[in-house]
Amino acid sequence: MTNQTPSLDDLRRQIDEIDDSIHDLLMRRTELARQIGVAKGQGAVFMRPGREARVLRRLVARHEGAFPKPVIARIWREIVSVFTRLQGPFAAAAFSPQEGPDLFGLARDHFGSLTPITRFESEMGVLRAVSGGKANIGVLPLPEADRGTPWWPKLARHGKATPKIIARLPFAPLDGGRGDSPQGVVVSLAEPEESGDDHGYMIVELDEAVSRGALKTLLSEAGFRVCGIQAWVESPDRTLHLVEVEGFLAADDARIEALLAEAESVKHAWSVGSFAVPLSAADLASTPRSAS
Repeated sequence: MTNQTPSLDDLRRQIDEIDDSIHDLLMRRTELARQIGVAKGQGAVFMRPGREARVLRRLVARHEGAFPKPVIARIWREIVSVFTRLQGPFAAAAFSPQEGPDLFGLARDHFGSLTPITRFESEMGVLRAVSGGKANIGVLPLPEADRGTPWWPKLARHGKATPKIIARLPFAPLDGGRGDSPQGVVVSLAEPEESGDDHGYMIVELDEAVSRGALKTLLSEAGFRVCGIQAWVESPDRTLHLVEVEGFLAADDARIEALLAEAESVKHAWSVGSFAVPLSAADLASTPRSAS
């Protein structure tokens, strides 16, 4: 028996068969998404940032061959965004000023081609759209200490209309994790979800002057692993600190209660969200196909 090289027509026929199989699976998945939406009922939260991150990590980890991993993630994000909209209304708001970081493209890349996205020239406009229910999610710049008046102090309050940080973007950057892509966070009235590899944000208000080092010590004693601290002096008698910590930070995290009980200088503390740690350059690097 001789080994024959497949003809060009045969190779194209195989590709057509694969395309049909992919299309069949998409139609099957669409019907399952519709059934999930019916099972959840009206008023349910259809966005699952923690589950979405776990699925993307799994797909990227199992992927082999020359097809780029960031594009695998991009295709999946497009698919899941469509299915999210099939289960219920879904719209986004993005910070898109005339000068400065334009996050519209970042929102489009993550939430899909068909998701309605409204541009806002102010960060407060994005927050108001989310708080008022005009957008399910908002995309804002990463919290930074040197960007004028920050938006994140607006999260330092309780209430169902207060947005929380639920994701960091890009999760699987098309630049392969080199850091060239714009970066931002996603805020929503939906609760953040644990993904297995997360960071959390909390805001701490102090009633006296406390150094950043002393605050880090207080937080460490309460059980937090601090990644970074930013300060905002809102008024002479009110200073807020945004703290990024390792691990998922639940709204009712017992460590926050311990901090308030044990640290006399801490006046208030709020959990303001968590996000799945984005895929790294190593995660997104090409993986050769295993030898058979």
